[in-house]
Amino acid sequence: MFSLPAAARAAAVRRLRDDPAATEGERASAREQLSRMEARYGPLDAPAADRLAPNDRRTYGPSALATLGLSSREIASLIKDEIKAARAPLPRARRQDGPVAARDPIRDAPKGTRITVRHRQFTGNSAIDVTIRGVPLDWAVDGTEEVGPGRTRRRLSEPCAGLVDALAAISAAYNWRGDDTLTQDYVDVRFYSHVNLYTACGEHLVT
Repeated sequence: MFSLPAAARAAAVRRLRDDPAATEGERASAREQLSRMEARYGPLDAPAADRLAPNDRRTYGPSALATLGLSSREIASLIKDEIKAARAPLPRARRQDGPVAARDPIRDAPKGTRITVRHRQFTGNSAIDVTIRGVPLDWAVDGTEEVGPGRTRRRLSEPCAGLVDALAAISAAYNWRGDDTLTQDYVDVRFYSHVNLYTACGEHLVT
């Protein structure tokens, strides 16, 4: 099993390796780094198995099995590191001279957006909350939608919904869920996960 720093570095290096805006030299360097890390820590790039055993009723995120020995507090640190790596701007040379970078919902969040990760421990389990603050209202919503008879709510814009989904996916990659959790009082998850969204004027749009 690889260490906490190694997992964060591997996630950042994979992003560079798979970035279509990266030069071939940058992608080759990223592949070499992953090879060296794999030689030291073991497989870092193989997708996780869906089950630990045939009778295991849990479904695991892609990073869950490789991090089974970590606490949820350490998982929160990994999530924070992945988000930090995703928010890093492209090098100036690549912005000006290289091919057009693929859009990334986390990197392309509006200026002034703040993303924080909070770990909460309580009896029987824990929670990891990812909170987005400071997004402009006119960027975050593009209308309203019905949520029931006579009830409407603000509809998230496509880039805002993409940001929420991308952050939720980072957390979900480290989580697991039992197959029968919808029919039982006990919810079998590694940790509870939430993404909260607040606009620059303080309006709470997503929990």
